[in-house]
Amino acid sequence: MTRRVQLRALLAASILLIAAAPTMGGAAPVSGTVVIGVAQEPDALLFSAMQVAGEIQDVLYAYMVRYNDRGQLFPQLVEQIPTVKDGSWQILPGKKMRVTYKIKRGYTWHDGRPVTALDASWTYLMLRNPRSPTLSRFELRKIDNMLVPNPRDPYTLVVQWNEAHPFANLGHSVFPKHELEGAYNRDPSTLKGHRQARAPVGSGPYKFVEWIPGSHITFEAYEAFKEGRPSVQRLVFRFILDSTVLQANVVTGDVDVTGTTNNFSLDQMLEIERRNPRIAAHYTQGLIWERINLNVDDELLRDKRVRQAIAHGIDREEISSKLFFGKQPVAHTWLPPAHPAHNANVRKYAYDPNRARQLLTEAGFTLGPDGIMRSPDGKRLELTIISTTGNAIREQIELIMKEQLKQVGMDLRINNVPASVLVGRVIRFREYQMTMYSTFFGPTTLGSFFHSSQIPSQANNFEGGNHMGWRSAENDRIVDQISEELDEGKRMQLLRRQQELVAEDLPVISLYFRLYLTTAKRALRNVKPGGFSGITWNAPEWGWSQ
Repeated sequence: MTRRVQLRALLAASILLIAAAPTMGGAAPVSGTVVIGVAQEPDALLFSAMQVAGEIQDVLYAYMVRYNDRGQLFPQLVEQIPTVKDGSWQILPGKKMRVTYKIKRGYTWHDGRPVTALDASWTYLMLRNPRSPTLSRFELRKIDNMLVPNPRDPYTLVVQWNEAHPFANLGHSVFPKHELEGAYNRDPSTLKGHRQARAPVGSGPYKFVEWIPGSHITFEAYEAFKEGRPSVQRLVFRFILDSTVLQANVVTGDVDVTGTTNNFSLDQMLEIERRNPRIAAHYTQGLIWERINLNVDDELLRDKRVRQAIAHGIDREEISSKLFFGKQPVAHTWLPPAHPAHNANVRKYAYDPNRARQLLTEAGFTLGPDGIMRSPDGKRLELTIISTTGNAIREQIELIMKEQLKQVGMDLRINNVPASVLVGRVIRFREYQMTMYSTFFGPTTLGSFFHSSQIPSQANNFEGGNHMGWRSAENDRIVDQISEELDEGKRMQLLRRQQELVAEDLPVISLYFRLYLTTAKRALRNVKPGGFSGITWNAPEWGWSQ
């Protein structure tokens, strides 16, 4: 069956599915509704590491400081971004710091209560508690206190840092104290199951209406939003986990916008443009790093020569050419070329099956009668990779890798799971040998997720981003230096050295930096996809053309 016939069949099937589904306000540009198609359903809207959760939270919450589509910072909840020049960011003896924020008056939670510095101060205390399900405390541990010094002025927040931090003025999370405090006082560990995670009270331009599991989340414009009522009355995030079905919904016009979680291939994007000229396809250079994590505690992967053999056994150039027409070049490190600390001179792993087999031999492996290598204790070199179901791109990459690694004596098994399972269980609890997924890194990324203190374990309530389990004393020392170095030039030098360590020891195989492939109906005004933020960063400015 040709691709065109397959697409036509899928379009017909999707129309039948949509007709049988409950009506959610319609996808056409009527009644002020925008349907946003997402290829993941979040596990929660609180303490979630899922990319889709961030895209949804962008319309739910107001943030102290935000990025626009061009990577420029702007204050939202606060009157201004603190600076050393105006005295609101003070450098104190002993590398300590004091940063003062003025919260704007007029922002309210969606139940009408004011957003104040007391919410920010309490949020810090909650997140710092080791019993709370916080994703990472790496930077929180550098803060001595976050307080409201004057009870008569609940809009002034002072953050006291116990050591230097280069991005100490970029704000902090702010959650509603009055919603979460009671449950927190009873048992902080239960907060991810709190109603705030499923039916949240926010402070942003859109307020929560409903979450129908397996179907959609609906938000309505918040009339009292300080920055003005959004132009579009209703946003519906529709969960369509299979990228091919999502593509069909875009072509038929039943989805108005897709963001960075759509998982479209370039081929799918071109097909959308050909099939429906009323759809604008956007190709934006992004900061999303696609990679393969290797669990270095696994008995087959703890030897770095095996990890290096895997890298040499994968033809990433072929993957780039075959799936992306070369528009998403192979990545050799975790920082993108546009980042000032990008190190183009790290160790690279060209496709070299002979070198891969040589490394395995050096590690004590011998070739078995079935063509698969055996470890020194006789175990087959059988590895399982886990990624997200319904992601056509990752599924194709896995199939290419399976065939290529077989040529060097590795038996790669594929066991994909829903995104919520991958993030919420497989990655968090490190229940894998190899896993493929992506991470967004903003310009302020310091590499803390490579620090050994960030290895999830029972002792730290399975928090932290070092899911590979990588341990390197030199890396830890450098990351600690990076996180307190205020001189940008020196910080960039440290980051370049850190990339060299990662490339040599190889706890992770970099694949590519994803283009942001997003779509929007041309009739929807002011959609501004960018490489520094999700598609919804300026959703209040969207509006249908008359």
